[in-house]
Amino acid sequence: MTDKIKINVTKRTADILEKDAEGFEFFKADGRTCNKNALLTRLVVNYHEQFRKQENEQREYLRRTIGAAAYISKADLETLCRTISAHTQKKKAAPLAERFECTVNLKPTRESQPVIDFIEQYLLEGSTLSEYFRNLFSSYAALPQDEREKIVFRPQYEALERAIREKKKVFVTTQRSRERGTELSPYRIAASKEELHCYLLAAQGGACFPMRLSRIISVVLLDAEAVFGEVQEEIFARMLAYGPQFHYTKNEEEAVVQFTAYGLEMYRNMYVHRPVPVSVNNNTYTFACSHQQLFQYLVRFGKDAYIVRPAALRERIRTFFRLAENACRNAGRHAAATKKRLRP
Repeated sequence: MTDKIKINVTKRTADILEKDAEGFEFFKADGRTCNKNALLTRLVVNYHEQFRKQENEQREYLRRTIGAAAYISKADLETLCRTISAHTQKKKAAPLAERFECTVNLKPTRESQPVIDFIEQYLLEGSTLSEYFRNLFSSYAALPQDEREKIVFRPQYEALERAIREKKKVFVTTQRSRERGTELSPYRIAASKEELHCYLLAAQGGACFPMRLSRIISVVLLDAEAVFGEVQEEIFARMLAYGPQFHYTKNEEEAVVQFTAYGLEMYRNMYVHRPVPVSVNNNTYTFACSHQQLFQYLVRFGKDAYIVRPAALRERIRTFFRLAENACRNAGRHAAATKKRLRP
């Protein structure tokens, strides 16, 4: 293996790579420390072909456009195209004229070394390896998070997309079931409304559920056909309409919520995972989304959101606050007792 490759990037690109290493759960053996090199390895292996294609398309466009407008030799045309392309890539890497003040270290692995060797031998064209990876990482960082997730987990994504097209069941292994895989019927891959993560919508038996793409380790297509019933189709339609990351049950009724004036202000401002209403009547909103989504969203509102129905969801939130109050009371008693024991 060669030494680490030091790549200077903007702070924005460095922050996105750091965030993705954590968000896509690349951790070392301790389960807490981010393994950024594992993310970079996947990125180099899975993105270099797409990035190369983009570069070739731009270069070909320059050749056609300049070649049609100027009478220059083929060698001079190639030199000019390389110069313009290099300038364009540098501008893309720092669109606001930021400095390349952060250093990212790429340590070659058995998986990435062949790709790095190929890039070094055939694709640099006068630039350095560090500059090439700066452009590649910057191109990746400019994409929405859900598109970046598809790149990092490209083999799993492409296998699932093929299974969905061919209407086949799959055998998947996930981070939680490394030793035992499971058979699923894949329905669709969808991004959350905020374009944060991609989710596989799948069925097993009569249940429909989401599974984060980044938590799928391997996918094997099976010969068995994936078939979905009418009820499952309806649940999947709701997941796609209101939020693919939440669990839905078969007989979830619509929920009616009354907001205070301040609650409505909170609803307008708290847009992450915000449920979409099917109807609004003054301060009363009706939702057809997952009760799990409503619970996770509304539990932050306290007295400023009252759940008219269903009663089960209203009671679930009441229980949440009751248990939190009991925990705080017990913690306070424990702290007081400890302070009393330690008092001289």
